[in-house]
Amino acid sequence: MLGLLALCIIQFNVHAYVPLDRIVAVVNEDVIMQSELEAKVHTIRQQLQQQGSQLPPESVLERQVLDKLVQNRIQLQIAEKTGIKVNDEALNRTISNIASENKVSLTQFRDILEQDGYNYEQFREDIRNEIALSQLRRRQVENRIVVTEKEIDNFLANQEHQGSIQTEVLI
Repeated sequence: MLGLLALCIIQFNVHAYVPLDRIVAVVNEDVIMQSELEAKVHTIRQQLQQQGSQLPPESVLERQVLDKLVQNRIQLQIAEKTGIKVNDEALNRTISNIASENKVSLTQFRDILEQDGYNYEQFREDIRNEIALSQLRRRQVENRIVVTEKEIDNFLANQEHQGSIQTEVLI
């Protein structure tokens, strides 16, 4: 009888296995976990509800959020490889600016975030990542912009011809 009870307990434990988390995407050497996807979907869902927007079907929302997470992860990897880093001073200054734009102190801002269900440390990392992505995009745009001497000369000649250049003389 005791053996049968032990066997039942063992079988119950085997069937009661519940995974804690799982990988939903592999991005080069990095992974995106199910818990990260669920947290982001939850955040997006809350934001859409607060805005009064219609929610897309759950499967569509999850797919869009996962695509965005993969895209961000790739861009963050590129930023890291190109040496883009956001130090704590720049991060703190940005967060302080966000708080002041909302006309609250940094402490009040942190309290508001936590009341709305946002983890402050995660918020900091999200802002750090957004700054890094912004710097990466700016760098990519700057690398694509090339203005030749001939283009400058043509522009100045056109401006002169149209009479829109005013000459200043310093004495």
